[in-house]
Amino acid sequence: MNEKFFDLKKEKQDRMINGAMKVFALNGFARASTDEMVKEAGVSKGLWFHYFDNKIGLYTFVTDYAIKYICMELAASFSADTTDYFDTVYGIEMVKMSVRKSYPYVPLFLSSLDQENNEEALAAVGEYIRYYHDKVAAAYEQVDKSAFASFVDEEIFEQTVRFTMKGILEEEYAKESFDEASYMERLKAFLRQMRKMSQNN
Repeated sequence: MNEKFFDLKKEKQDRMINGAMKVFALNGFARASTDEMVKEAGVSKGLWFHYFDNKIGLYTFVTDYAIKYICMELAASFSADTTDYFDTVYGIEMVKMSVRKSYPYVPLFLSSLDQENNEEALAAVGEYIRYYHDKVAAAYEQVDKSAFASFVDEEIFEQTVRFTMKGILEEEYAKESFDEASYMERLKAFLRQMRKMSQNN
């Protein structure tokens, strides 16, 4: 990446970042088209390639940018003292929704990273993904799981929560426009039900 990218006006930087993030999030690395990114960003192809020489460099930059941004927001906005598992899940999603105000496709892009299977892409961004997972895991360190009933297999339970949340997120993004209130209400209802099913009281 050409470091002079950061000399551009912030509004143009964000349009290019958002254009790339949207196309990568919806298509994955291999099928992402720079032509679509240029169209989404509303800039010329010549300008685009002046700052980003190739797709792998762009993917690495966007991944690094998205993860640094979300981790910064988690550090600033999420309470590390939260001990309830469901409050933690909901709180992290609230932070992601706040990030959408500047970068609308960050939540879907972060989700897409865990589904990426292109070896070149994974080699380039694997370190960033691990860093993000470590930061999210740290948010769960204070969670008290003693409220879970004895029959609950925590690993399977947490996988179920992650997969269902992913499905809800993708369904909301598939709509003509993403409805944050709808997503958070659906998530709240799901977590409420999971709490009832997993706890003794």
